[in-house]
Amino acid sequence: MRRFSLLFAVVSMFCLSFFSVMPSMADETPPVSTALSFGEPETVTVKDDTLMASINWTGDYIEATGQGLPPTGKENTPQGKLLARRAATVDLQRKLLEFVQGVRVDSRTTMTDYMVSDRVRTEVQGVIRRVEILEGSWDGEVYTVVGRVKLQDVRIAVVPELPEKPVAKQVPPPPAPTTPSTPKGRYTGLVIDVSHLPLIPAMTFNVTDTSGKAVYGLSFVDKERFLSSGLCSYHMTVGYAKIEPRVTDAPLVIKAVKLVGPQNVDIVISSADAARIKNSTYDFRIPCRVIVVKR
Repeated sequence: MRRFSLLFAVVSMFCLSFFSVMPSMADETPPVSTALSFGEPETVTVKDDTLMASINWTGDYIEATGQGLPPTGKENTPQGKLLARRAATVDLQRKLLEFVQGVRVDSRTTMTDYMVSDRVRTEVQGVIRRVEILEGSWDGEVYTVVGRVKLQDVRIAVVPELPEKPVAKQVPPPPAPTTPSTPKGRYTGLVIDVSHLPLIPAMTFNVTDTSGKAVYGLSFVDKERFLSSGLCSYHMTVGYAKIEPRVTDAPLVIKAVKLVGPQNVDIVISSADAARIKNSTYDFRIPCRVIVVKR
């Protein structure tokens, strides 16, 4: 009897220790958030290391770094630090202005071509003078500032000079969430996968089918929506593009057929995909609910 009791005690202790370390079913299959499953999104950014400036096509802004020194004889003084900061801000504005001139507007032109207009040049210079300073630092010798201007402000400056101008349109209300009873062919946005082609981002572009018929561009969108958010946002992965608020929750995902040279800005899609866009029961083109995926 004592042997049985001892054996029962040993078995009981083993079972208790086993179940205490064994994970529960909930631990084996923890809920995975969408954000964690994709990781941090990569942004489509074009940099100029010489100017210490870049354009973030995903975030819709231009950013630069300016640096300044205190005047001779003012080193290690509060006034010298203040003057160094002012010099850094001027340097930042200079770099932004130079960088902005190289931003591509469409397949044929850059901002340089538009800034021959006094109106555009004045508008752009005003935007840069109002640059948002994000951070500033002083190491005792050099003052460094980082600043940003929105592409929205650049679009506002250039749109009156565009050969084809967007006009005010009746913007459809936001699409209702999809349900099992949602009609087939009702899309909430468009994702164009161009990751397999050498696409060059631009403020405006055209999408045509293989016969050359227009499918998307300035003539399809509402002017205010274009000014506020651009024709599209550029992303680097289809997975992230599909879950972006801009196009969710039922985007049409298509793959580009080719680009139009020599600048590789305009996009060609298949006639079948063009028909799906045109026949969507919700016209996502008017509010610019479009994302382009590039590498």
